[in-house]
Amino acid sequence: MRDKLVMVLCNLKPVKMRGVTSEAMVMCASSPEKVEVLNPPSDAVPGDLVECEGYPREPEAQLNPKKKIFETCAPDLKTNDDKVACYKDKPLLVVGKGAIVAPTLKQVNVK
Repeated sequence: MRDKLVMVLCNLKPVKMRGVTSEAMVMCASSPEKVEVLNPPSDAVPGDLVECEGYPREPEAQLNPKKKIFETCAPDLKTNDDKVACYKDKPLLVVGKGAIVAPTLKQVNVK
């Protein structure tokens, strides 16, 4: 993953992993046999925001872990037949630049 653009879910509750505090998660397409890091559009730059059509961007400063928001949304995050990452069948997009895609995995969960 070195020198690679990835999609990261931010604003998670800080957790120590291997002695390092993490507040984000790299998003991947996942099947029982394989895991692939999702690819942003080639012209995306670090810090570009990802949006989902029909869902306004109104992020909280930090997700309340008691609400389990990500766990509620996660079952609806999947890739479609075109390998595009979607939420409830709506593509995840870097506005003006394109969709977030998996290299090869179709119709699998995104986590």
